[in-house]
Parts: sequence; structure tokens; C-alpha cells
Amino acid sequence: MDKRIIKTKERICDALLQLMKEKKSSKITVSEITKISNIERKTFYLHYNCIEDVYADIETSIIEQLENEINKYIENPNYQIKNIYYNLNTVINNNMTFFKSVSVNDSYSYLLHSFEKALSIIIIKIAKEICHVDSKNLQYYTDFYAAGIVKLYLEWLRGETDLTLDELTIILTRASFFSVDELINNKR
Repeated sequence: MDKRIIKTKERICDALLQLMKEKKSSKITVSEITKISNIERKTFYLHYNCIEDVYADIETSIIEQLENEINKYIENPNYQIKNIYYNLNTVINNNMTFFKSVSVNDSYSYLLHSFEKALSIIIIKIAKEICHVDSKNLQYYTDFYAAGIVKLYLEWLRGETDLTLDELTIILTRASFFSVDELINNKR
């Protein structure tokens, strides 16, 4: 892709992220995005059909980052569950503005749901490729894990817990280990 296109899209995404800190999604306008990103409206519409497409672009980028981090450990025979959370922490830290905005503003809950679904897909991949679990109930387990993971990270992002990110990682690792162990032992 042309470097100018990449730079323009980055500026548009950055402008949207800046606005997400300040207001609900329904209140953000293309005019505000173009003003902050210092582009014309027609330039915005050359790259995106609507603001929701910008959200989708940001979301896709974050999910790709997460999948790339997770794939490193799927391919590694010395895989450890805690590494998933350290990688997830890296993705969250690299996109903190997005996650903070989404965590405190209910109008972005659909983005959290998408993130939860992506986590569930990744957990299924790990269960099948590393733990060799092919249970008819696997989707239920993974949906449960993903919802719990997102909830704990949300509480941390909102400042509703006094846990450090490392302490949260330890809790998630222990909870996941016991859950994965249960799933492996009962492969049905």
C-alpha cells in the first residue's frame, strides 16, 4: 500500500482515537475527524465510507496484533499460558488510548464484544493446536474464558481494582491454567 495512504489512514485513526477520549461515538462527526487530522472531507471519503469503517480499521489492526503475538507461542514448543497474557498486555499497552476510551464509554461496547469474539477464536485455536482438544463443548468454554478475560481487563482499565497489570496477569494465568487443565482432562 502507498505510504501516503497509510499515513492518511493513520492520521484519521489517531483523530478518531483522540475524539473517543472526549465524547460518545454517536457524537463524533466526520468534520471533527477531518479538522483534527488536517485533511479535506473528500480525502476522508476516499479512504472510508463512514466513521464505523474507521472503528473497524482500528479494531482489525488490534486483533491482528493480538493474533500475531499469539501465533508466536502456538509455534513455540516451550509455550506457557502466561505468555498469552503478557502478549495481550503488550497489545493493550500499545493501544492504551483505544482500550481506555472503550472501557469507560458504554457507547463503544460493541467494540468490546468484537474483541471478546476474537479472543474466543484465538482460545479455540490454542485449545485445538496446542492442547489437542476437540470437544463439542469447546465453544462454550472459550466464550466463558473470553468474557471473563475481557471483564477483568475492563475493571483494570477503569481503575476499579488496585491490582497491577502484573498481578492481573498472574490471576488470569492461574485461572486459565486450571480451566485449560479441566478441559484437557475432560475432552468431551
